[in-house]
Amino acid sequence: MRKKVLITGGGKRIGAALVRAFAENGWQVCIHVNRSTAEAAGLIAQLPNPDWHSVTQCDFSLPENRQAWLKNLECFDLIIANASCYRLTGVNEKESPENRQRYWQVNYHAVLELIEFQQKNLPENRPASAIIMLDCDVLNPDGGIKEFTEVPPGVDSYLASRIALAHQLPGIARRYAPDLRINAIAPGPVLPPVNCATKGMTVILNKVPMHRPAAVEDIVSTALFLQKNTSMTGSIIAVDGGMHLGVKNPERL
Repeated sequence: MRKKVLITGGGKRIGAALVRAFAENGWQVCIHVNRSTAEAAGLIAQLPNPDWHSVTQCDFSLPENRQAWLKNLECFDLIIANASCYRLTGVNEKESPENRQRYWQVNYHAVLELIEFQQKNLPENRPASAIIMLDCDVLNPDGGIKEFTEVPPGVDSYLASRIALAHQLPGIARRYAPDLRINAIAPGPVLPPVNCATKGMTVILNKVPMHRPAAVEDIVSTALFLQKNTSMTGSIIAVDGGMHLGVKNPERL
C-alpha cells in the first residue's frame, strides 16, 4: 500500500520542493494550498505517477473553513505542516488586528488542529508522524525555545505565534506517543521573502554564521530523515546555517 503524505502550503517554494521529494520517493502526495491552485496543478503534472496525487484548498485563517475541510480529509501516514503567514507588517507600520488574527489562526491554531486530526485518524497498522515547520528565531543559542511573550497591540506578532507553537511541541509529542511521532524543523533564511529587496536579504544573511542561505535541499533531506527515524519525537532540528547561535559581531549589522 502506498504511503500518503499531506503537505500544507505545498504549491510553491519550500512546500513544492517537499512535494517533489516525497513523490520521487514513492509517496502519494496531497498538496494543500490557499491560493496556489494553478501552481499545484502544474506541479502535479511534473511529478512521477501524477495520477496518484491531488490538490486540496483551504484558507487556514478562517476556523469555520478549517473545520469543514478537516471533516473531508482522509488519513495520512505523514502530515507536514508547512503553511504559514510571514511578516505581514511593513517596516515602520503597526500590525493590524486582522493581521494578528491571521498569524494566530494560520501559524498556531491550524497546526494544532492538524496534529489533533492526525492523532484521531491514524492509518491502520502503520506508523504515523507529523513534521511542523517552525523558524530558527524560536530558538535560543543553546537550542532551547525562547520564552513566550504576548507582544503589545500594533507590534508584529509573527514570531510570538511561532514561539507559542514551539512550546506546544514537547507536550503534544508526549501526549500522542507512541501512536504518533511529532518533530519540527526550524529553518533559517532559505529563499528571499516575497518582495524582499536584495539589500534586505543581505542584512538577514549577516546574522548567519555560515554567511549563506540554508539550502532547500537541506530542508527536504531533514524532513525525509525525520520521517524515517522512528526513534525521534519532540525534537526541533535547526537548519539555519547557525543563525540561532547569534552573530559574532552584532555591531557590524
